[in-house]
Amino acid sequence: MFFVCATVSIVIVLAIVYELIHQGYPTITNWFRHGFGMTWKGEFGAIPLIWQTFYAGIGSTIIATVLGIPTAIYLAEFANNRLRNIIKPSLEVLTGLPSIVMGLVAITIVAQTINGVLSRAGGVGMLTLWLVVGVMSIPTVASISADAIKMVSRELKEASLGLGATRWQTMTNVLVPVAMPGILAAILLGMGNAIGETMAAYLILGSGEPELSLDLFSATNTIPTIIMQGAVADHAVDFGPLHALGFVLFFIIGAINLMIRASVKRGKTKGQQTQRR
Repeated sequence: MFFVCATVSIVIVLAIVYELIHQGYPTITNWFRHGFGMTWKGEFGAIPLIWQTFYAGIGSTIIATVLGIPTAIYLAEFANNRLRNIIKPSLEVLTGLPSIVMGLVAITIVAQTINGVLSRAGGVGMLTLWLVVGVMSIPTVASISADAIKMVSRELKEASLGLGATRWQTMTNVLVPVAMPGILAAILLGMGNAIGETMAAYLILGSGEPELSLDLFSATNTIPTIIMQGAVADHAVDFGPLHALGFVLFFIIGAINLMIRASVKRGKTKGQQTQRR
């Protein structure tokens, strides 16, 4: 029975991949023939969309990492039980908030705050997306990183403290380096979530034309938002390009998952070598 369940899940994934390739094949071959195009209107090129998708994911991941890793270190080693019991449920509540609610908060509060602070119109843009999706990714980065730090052998920590190192020195020179593969996996998982974010990005970014730029304030689009717009459009839509973009997004997320698996495997190997020493 378990084998059948596992097989069904594999078949479902393969069926999704087949459908994306089958429906998007004409568009994919056209992209290869014309160098993936440089505009998405008319030619429906992929390069600007891929760039804006990575741009959104990288910025959000940086914010999640800057806030999430210190949170993980504090939860794993420095917080007492009382504070830990407050912070952990708060992160879990943040994880459970629907992305549509976060998008609404973004356009009504975050964007208006940016407008006021920077004294410019049009606060709804990539910067707003970074802030909101970055905050949404903090629970993933913090929780998994804290677990990775806690999984480091207790003997290593006790040996470091026994040699006269402070708790901070033990954390920075022993625990974090050994747990780094797990922390990297948490960061990559947060990046995958940020790249695939749809509803919040759909509300925040608007419906601008994606460009190869670093503009943080103009309306633009990512692959998930383009797919969302095409799926909900009232008029007839050619779903071939949407399936092709879906395959590109599927490939990107799959590559990130492979990197996560490689990082976890490397962490296990490094941990075993450390234990032998």
